[in-house]
Order: sequence, then C-alpha cells, then structure tokens
Amino acid sequence: MVLVRHCQLNEIAIRAWGRKSLPCPLCGKYDAVIMKTLISIVCFTVISWATAAAQDVVKVAPQNYKVLLNNAHVRVLDFTLKPGQKIPMAARPNRVVYSITPGTATLTGSDGKTTTMTRKAGEAWWRDAESLAVENTGKTVLHNLVVELKK
Repeated sequence: MVLVRHCQLNEIAIRAWGRKSLPCPLCGKYDAVIMKTLISIVCFTVISWATAAAQDVVKVAPQNYKVLLNNAHVRVLDFTLKPGQKIPMAARPNRVVYSITPGTATLTGSDGKTTTMTRKAGEAWWRDAESLAVENTGKTVLHNLVVELKK
C-alpha cells in the first residue's frame, strides 16, 4: 500500500490535469508560490489604480491646465486640449465647467465606462468629484474654464 500525504494529492492533480491552482482536497491549502504571485498581482493592480486616481490633473497634464486662482475655497483652471490629444486618468473634485469654445470630448471613468460630450460655447455644467481620462475627439481645440470647489 502506498501512503500519500494529503498535500501530495495536489501535486498529483497538477500532473494529471495540468492545473496549477488546485487546492489540496483534504486541507484546502493552495500552492504557496501561486498564492504569493496572485497576491502580488492584486496588490500591484490596486496600488497602481489608487495612485492614478489620486493624481492631480494639473500635475498629470501641466501643458493643458493653467492655474488662474488658487485659494482656500476654489481653484480656477484654464484648460485647453487639441484635437486627438488625451489627458490620462486623474482625480477631479466637485467642479463647475464653462465652455469657452465648442467641442466634443470622450470621457473615460475609472470604471472603464465612456461618455461622449458635445458642448457649445458659453455652456456651463456641474461635475461631481471623479477620476477620469479625457480625449478631444472633435475637430476643434477645447477651451474650458474649470472652477474646482475645495469645501
């Protein structure tokens, strides 16, 4: 009679079925190397997402944003974006946006959902705090005034 330790069953199953993440049927433990790798990938993904989401838009795209006013209550930004140009994912607080020129942009949220916005010159709108990426999908330069609220 051959005696097999319960964790050796996992090794036998790996050889038999080619799977690399089967738990031991008796103790429920996973292969330590696979689990460490999986945990590392998840941690790296979460940290990368959190870092991207927490970055200030002026630091992410200083060529597109000019700070006009910054005090304890608001930060006023002059924003321009050429056709085809993109702003990477960045955090944005509650804000009012005023369109100086007409244009079309595609917004991509941190959840991956996209929205296309077409705005006329002189139009103003409210945006709640969010993390998003912006791409100018129109044929004209986008020029907006952004008033970010701090409280």
